[in-house]
Amino acid sequence: MKTYGKKTLAGLVAVLAAGCLQSRAQEQFVRPKEAPLVTPWGETVDVRRVHAEYPRPMLEREAWMNLNGVWEFQEAQEGDKAPFGQKLKETIVVPFPWESPLSGIRRQIPSQRAWYRRTFTLPEAWDGKRVRLNFGAADWETFVYVNGRCAGTHKGGYDAFSFDITPYLNAKGKQEIVVSVYDPSDKRPIARGKQSWDRYDDPEGCFYTPSSGIWQTVWLEPVEECHIEELQITPDPDRGRLLVRANPSLWSDSYVTVRVTAEGKEVASVRGGQREEIAVPIENPRLWSPDDPFLYDLEVELTAADGRTRDRVKSYAGMRTITVEKIGDVPRLCLNHRPLYQHGPLDQGFWPDGIYTAPSDEALKWEIENMKEWGFNMVRKHIKVEPQRWYYWCDKLGLLVWQDMPQADGMIDAPAKMQIETELASMIYQHRNHPSIVVWVVFNEHWGLFDVERLTANVMRLDPSRLVIGNSGIDARTPHIDYEIGHIKDNHSYLPPNLPLVSHTRATVNGEYGALGYVIDEHKWSDNGKYFHNYYQDKSDKKQAATDEYVKFMEQIHGYIPRGLSATVYTQWTDVENEVNGLYTYDRKAEKLDKARVRAANEACYGLLK
Repeated sequence: MKTYGKKTLAGLVAVLAAGCLQSRAQEQFVRPKEAPLVTPWGETVDVRRVHAEYPRPMLEREAWMNLNGVWEFQEAQEGDKAPFGQKLKETIVVPFPWESPLSGIRRQIPSQRAWYRRTFTLPEAWDGKRVRLNFGAADWETFVYVNGRCAGTHKGGYDAFSFDITPYLNAKGKQEIVVSVYDPSDKRPIARGKQSWDRYDDPEGCFYTPSSGIWQTVWLEPVEECHIEELQITPDPDRGRLLVRANPSLWSDSYVTVRVTAEGKEVASVRGGQREEIAVPIENPRLWSPDDPFLYDLEVELTAADGRTRDRVKSYAGMRTITVEKIGDVPRLCLNHRPLYQHGPLDQGFWPDGIYTAPSDEALKWEIENMKEWGFNMVRKHIKVEPQRWYYWCDKLGLLVWQDMPQADGMIDAPAKMQIETELASMIYQHRNHPSIVVWVVFNEHWGLFDVERLTANVMRLDPSRLVIGNSGIDARTPHIDYEIGHIKDNHSYLPPNLPLVSHTRATVNGEYGALGYVIDEHKWSDNGKYFHNYYQDKSDKKQAATDEYVKFMEQIHGYIPRGLSATVYTQWTDVENEVNGLYTYDRKAEKLDKARVRAANEACYGLLK
């Protein structure tokens, strides 16, 4: 058995190689490439059911086909002819990035380009429908071909995209999809977060393995030519209403009906026009909060003038407000007009076996459940955008989210700025319906920073229902650089946390602090010894020493809250590769601090802000 370091990836993973590659009767077992660490969920991935849940719960249809699983795969070169009708050299498990163990590839592609290929057969029940091919995300530039013709292209590594492939489908029988993906990683100034080409298999510091290619669910769905393309859902509990706008794929003689139910009972049903903001009355709304994450169920129907249903989708909504309001003389973060101290971990969203892609939906749910079990009411999703299922679990379980825009770095030219700004808008448009998201973060610590005032103001206009941080990270090195725009003044102060000069116009927060770290040999990513944040390795009881320091920091924070501090973000949720400052090890198998003591210290801060 091939090994990597001291760890092997245990167990065989069942795979049907291929709804697309062989007949359904032919099964074989494959072993994902071995990794230094593997999560509990990565040990049991059945490649016949990879992320089998409907991937877009904010706009859900009954009929769909999941295309995750085994695809053909091979490295590409710039200028290659598309390999239509050709069997490719390797196989890959979609939607895991090709650098990840669960993809079955686990290596860098020198050209940073690759081909994907598979076939499928449409159900007879879809005859006469338009067929849309949807990608949750692919990093970074994607070309999609169906039966030898280009169906569309997309740039951007974090936003979903979709193509109507009906004109390219064969009348019957097998259909072929070929996908080309190019990911320059940090070789070009693109939005990439903490992905680094140079850190692959050489982890050091706070940049990590890249995640190239398709890394979120791929699926098909049948629709009418005129169908609901987008929903915009805005809670307005102050006026006892929910605002819903349904944007169709094209203008028609249709009207829209919005039905709202609560625990199976109808609350309201309102008819309105397409592309019209429909006000749905919600009397005495039950407010969404971390303590009571109540969700109203929505059904939105697009109906033709003759009464024929053109489209019907399901969604949900949480009734809540997020504002900055003065309590005494101090601006405070307020949920539903009540001051709420927000405290949570920094979460990078990396996995040792899937890199950017969690091994399963159960793993995503476990993350949110456990953040709450540690006594957190918030999480900062750090320069990565997650699949919609992650936000669904935050919505359903009740965890506030500060959502960062993934960063570029270095010298950014005009075309790159335009692309990054486009992706920033896409992030907001595609995730603005989630009640859990309460803050947008435009830049982090001046990385790839440009036009801060303009972009922050633009985000505030795009989504006036949320709060905005223009640049997260005013610290001792750059105290003079405070772009006084947005709703929140955000300082980063690690060891120890401190209280920055309190703003009289914005809420004041400490957006990163802590970073208490040590290595657990049985759960380490690498043997190369280059560890980042390794403070307690020489202690006889590392767990107790790190917990003592955490509690001491929280006691300091308790003193800052009455003086003006409104939120804190502890760095960080888990170890990531050789950054060893997590509350969990990278494989999520060992708790590195005492959970009960951390929870008690966290919960003590919530009663200090009235």
